Amino acid sequence: MNVGRYRRRTLAGVAALAAVSLGLVACGNSGSSSGSTSASGATASSITVWTAIGPDYDWQKAQLAAFTKQTGIKVNYQGYPETSFTDKLTTAQQAKSSAFSVFENPQSSTSQYNAYHGIQSLNAFLKSAPATYLRAGIPAGETGQCTLNGTTYCLPVQLDGGPQMFYNKAMFAAAHITTPPSSWSQVVADAAKLTTSAHAGICMRGSEAAPNGYPVLLMLPYYLPYSTANKGEYLSPTWKPLFSTPQAVTWAKDYSTLMTKYAPKGVGAYDYTDCVHAFQTGKVAMFWDDASLGAELWDPAQAATAKDAGFHEIPCPPSNQTCLLSAPWGMYINPNVPAAEQRAAWKYLEFMTSPATQLAALRQSKNPDVATRPATLTYAIAHSSSFGIPADYLTSLRYGIQHIEDNAIPVTAAFSAVQSQLFVILSEMIGGQLSPAAATSQLQSQMTSTLHRFNLGS
Repeated sequence: MNVGRYRRRTLAGVAALAAVSLGLVACGNSGSSSGSTSASGATASSITVWTAIGPDYDWQKAQLAAFTKQTGIKVNYQGYPETSFTDKLTTAQQAKSSAFSVFENPQSSTSQYNAYHGIQSLNAFLKSAPATYLRAGIPAGETGQCTLNGTTYCLPVQLDGGPQMFYNKAMFAAAHITTPPSSWSQVVADAAKLTTSAHAGICMRGSEAAPNGYPVLLMLPYYLPYSTANKGEYLSPTWKPLFSTPQAVTWAKDYSTLMTKYAPKGVGAYDYTDCVHAFQTGKVAMFWDDASLGAELWDPAQAATAKDAGFHEIPCPPSNQTCLLSAPWGMYINPNVPAAEQRAAWKYLEFMTSPATQLAALRQSKNPDVATRPATLTYAIAHSSSFGIPADYLTSLRYGIQHIEDNAIPVTAAFSAVQSQLFVILSEMIGGQLSPAAATSQLQSQMTSTLHRFNLGS
């Protein structure tokens, strides 16, 4: 599995998702990007698709011939380097370009695309979709970031399975631990038993530049009080930070304990590659990070510990059954092309996200990133040996896409600033400069002040 998408999303900084809000500041949130387009009528004979270059995207190329055979619509498929694609797309949307019919990019930027009047409502198309499309088979969390005020603008095209706890089965057995952890309190208890002179109990990246905040963002929804009205995973419905809550203090204590007592020495300078290497070489018993790293851990050509690698999703607590942060990619229609071309573009979205095409793509690519439907992963689990992917990894992915938190990323221009505050305080906790109580107090105070500067909260 390719992890290029993962590296860009996290190493460029989760704060890069603040482009959602910064776009709103630049353009103003003007609501719906365009009027509705009828799902019936003439259909164009060709469309142009814009996307990035790489294995995470190229799977569609193998399905183009089948799409054209089924619909008669030809596809001009144009890929661009990841590093420049978003800038190219932004420029095109601001210019109301009609050079493309369909584009793919992170769902987390839906608000920005809408502010540019760069995305077409899919509501009418979805209403007209045949029963065989089975939209109900796509979990709500996979399209939650596609939806604004009841209007759906995209469909999931790239799976982001959220976090996983990678663990060394041999080390667990040696410590007489029979199952992977089912809660964070158990993670702490297991890490204590697994920490020896030969290896650390757990690894989570600690470098502020990594950023260290990404594993923490994957961790926080297990602790903080959740409401569907929250403005983000750590912001209340009224934009108040949630770090003054008892649950936040519990998180801080657990995080501090794990990173200061049971993580590798020098973890404050670790990025994800350091934790990968530590797991591959038997220097850590557990590793908490993005699921996309799994292939580097089960591959014997890369990992000396591959035969002992286990994959696990910590179950969501009863208080929040959508506790997993995910950043899936979506497929959007350009409203600046003629209606007939929009209808042809919908045919493309419908085809590429259908159950049949997903299964065909999975068989062809052997990459579970194409599976945005649990049913596709269920098939992969039943045939895991033919795909060369551990069944427990696929089972964890399936759990992940069924428990995605819709509103984890705050949609505000203040996001980048409050994220930076979080990253700095995490580093101070790892370094022992701040106690858990002091850390949460400072987070609450600093984030509140920042949000007030952006006229948020009270």
